[in-house]
Amino acid sequence: MALWNLFFSSVLLPLIGIALLGRRRGVPRAGWVATLILAGGLTAFSFFAAPWGLLGVPLRWALALLFVIATVVSIRRPADPEAGQESPFRMIGKIAIGLFFGSVGAGALAARSVEGPTIELTMPLRGGTFLVAHGGSTPAANVYAGHPTQGLAVDFTKLNAAGLRARGFAPSALEKYAVYGSAVVSPCAGTVIVAIDGLADNVPPARDEKSAGGNQVVLRCGDAEVHLEHLQRGSVAVKAGAAVGRGAPLGRAGNSGNSTEPHLHIYATRGNHALGMTFDGRWLVRNATVRRELLPG
Repeated sequence: MALWNLFFSSVLLPLIGIALLGRRRGVPRAGWVATLILAGGLTAFSFFAAPWGLLGVPLRWALALLFVIATVVSIRRPADPEAGQESPFRMIGKIAIGLFFGSVGAGALAARSVEGPTIELTMPLRGGTFLVAHGGSTPAANVYAGHPTQGLAVDFTKLNAAGLRARGFAPSALEKYAVYGSAVVSPCAGTVIVAIDGLADNVPPARDEKSAGGNQVVLRCGDAEVHLEHLQRGSVAVKAGAAVGRGAPLGRAGNSGNSTEPHLHIYATRGNHALGMTFDGRWLVRNATVRRELLPG
């Protein structure tokens, strides 16, 4: 049911809106504008707010391209002199639906800005193309938004050759998730203040709510603390008190703690308040991708 709901709202509804736009003539103008708002709002919601690690990143760009094509086709389609004006109630319905979905898309787009201080970090994962599953400053793009310490957290997954985060929608085998076992490195120079290992990796979709962050490393970097959580059991390579430089090996991405599938959860705090993070100069939000090769040696 969850897969169907996601597919319906993020793929099927935008396709219906795009199809209605593509087959509509640009005149009468009012009806065309209503259809454009419907298709544009549905496409914006899909493009900016949908979790494309589940659906396939190539499909995201295909929908955006189809919307552009449908808009151009409808504008260039010759007017029908016998066509009547669309019902006002139907136009209002299209506009209302388009604005509703579009507002969610706009909320995800707004996640690209943040007020307040940030800490500059190095990308903490190596060995592939990584996708932001949750990230940004608004609830439309980040499930953690509003949390006092984790409100600006980022969840990283990894894309396989098909542009998906796993082989299958929700496989129980950890090895089917592209991010599982990926190298996790220190995003900043600092001191290890917490290093936890030995907790089991959960079999999806089970989670260990008692251990929260699971296997994890917490770094003191200047006046900030940086938390890297849900690491693979037996992979943590540092001890509390150790000094680490940027890029130093910390462990591997896993599925320990309060996690239903493999990913890396990272957040920063300063004085017990959430601190924004930029990674190699980028402020990352949902569906952003980052390519990083393995470090030499």
